Amino acid sequence: MSLSNLLFLFKRPKVVILSGNAKDAAKEAIFQVLNRYFKVGKDIFIVGDDREAEFFMKKSSMPILVSTRLGEYHPDREFFDGEISQASEMAKLAKKLPAHGYLILNFDDETVRDIKNQSSSHPVTFGFGARADIRATDIVLTQFPALGTNFKINHSGSIVPIWLEKIFGKDYIYSALAAAAVGEALGLNLVQVSEALKNYKGLSGKMKLIEGIKKSMILDDSENASSLSMLESLQILKKIEGASRKVAVLGDIMGIGKYTIEAHEAIGGEIKTSADLLVTVGDRAKFFGQGAKAKGMADEKIFQFEDAVSAGKFLQKEIKEGDLILIDGSKEMSMIEIVEELEAGSMPARAEPDRNPR
Repeated sequence: MSLSNLLFLFKRPKVVILSGNAKDAAKEAIFQVLNRYFKVGKDIFIVGDDREAEFFMKKSSMPILVSTRLGEYHPDREFFDGEISQASEMAKLAKKLPAHGYLILNFDDETVRDIKNQSSSHPVTFGFGARADIRATDIVLTQFPALGTNFKINHSGSIVPIWLEKIFGKDYIYSALAAAAVGEALGLNLVQVSEALKNYKGLSGKMKLIEGIKKSMILDDSENASSLSMLESLQILKKIEGASRKVAVLGDIMGIGKYTIEAHEAIGGEIKTSADLLVTVGDRAKFFGQGAKAKGMADEKIFQFEDAVSAGKFLQKEIKEGDLILIDGSKEMSMIEIVEELEAGSMPARAEPDRNPR
């Protein structure tokens, strides 16, 4: 047994255990809330590793199990579901949660929601759905350049506004709701949660706004991408107002399988109404351009590159003051290199785009 585990046994602190596909974002939000009012690491532990979850649950004076989403949400749909195999592992943990503990569940993920009936602990749900215990409503994206996400948390008749500065997307809203649920379990009110979440900065490379060269702004979603997450990022780009110009810089989406071409073309069809310019990176991403052209985007607004380095050099010259630039793509496409180019402000020679989309 490790020294830290021995100390845990001696003190028997409260513990928050995170599970699911969005646990990293939720962990950071929960830390910001708890760190303001408690001694995290002494009176309360936050654990994101499932391997020792059972030990912490059994030995804690108050175990709180937070189950984030398992499935991938669609930006236009309220409910979704996840993999049964993942839910089975999460349900095993929930069954072992003591009756004096709290089980906090993403209500909108129907697979996660079903775990509620498999535990004797106190359940709390969060989400956008009307029957969630802690619910997000009235979501507004503020105007360029003072950008961020405003929404309201509703719980037991109380409604409190939340401000998430320079971060966007459902995962961050879900994370804030999870933090509110943990706070409620530990005796905090929504006003206290709202104040603490002003310090929530999100995760690098995940729908986070950063300053770019020439007084531009970068919406950095370069960490990874799926078809649905890219659709959400384009919708957010579309909704943000006040930029002089919007630029979508999109790399290949990996792992789609036999529907790769169709998926890229379908996403491309959304670009015409979201961005003024399209810059693609990779062989698959060329189909973004085809989808955009099919919806009426002009050839001279589409620029195609084989790799991130070439695209980054081109953008160094192309970017103008007041531009809002979305950078998104699968991890394998190294889209972070474009982010670093546009943050650094160096001005290498211009790369020539492929002007003949196929």
